[in-house]
Amino acid sequence: MQDNHVDKRKAPRFSARVRVLYFSEGQPRAVDADCQNISAEGLFVKTRRRGPDTGTPVSLILNFDGSEKEIMVDGIVRWQGDVQPLDDGTEAAGMGIQFTGMDSTVRDTLEQNLQELPPEATHS
Repeated sequence: MQDNHVDKRKAPRFSARVRVLYFSEGQPRAVDADCQNISAEGLFVKTRRRGPDTGTPVSLILNFDGSEKEIMVDGIVRWQGDVQPLDDGTEAAGMGIQFTGMDSTVRDTLEQNLQELPPEATHS
């Protein structure tokens, strides 16, 4: 069987322990999420429920495991994963977020943190 999936990513993804707080207009408070993978262009976060709709601008605070420095970035939700029930009765979802409007200082800090991470394992 041939895999017709085309990876459109422009930057390599890294597995990382990153605490992510995100919020968008209309949200009463920031939402805590788990980063599944991250690149210089964006990230995928696992959430406990469906996040903002595709196309929604979001603001994020990223804190890499072991770092005391927080990185604040803006992004846009590019896609939503399906909500799936978990064994404990809760639900899980996820979304891909593309970074937008990052100044050079923030980009440099992000890239320094990424250089210290192992690349994400690829599936064949």
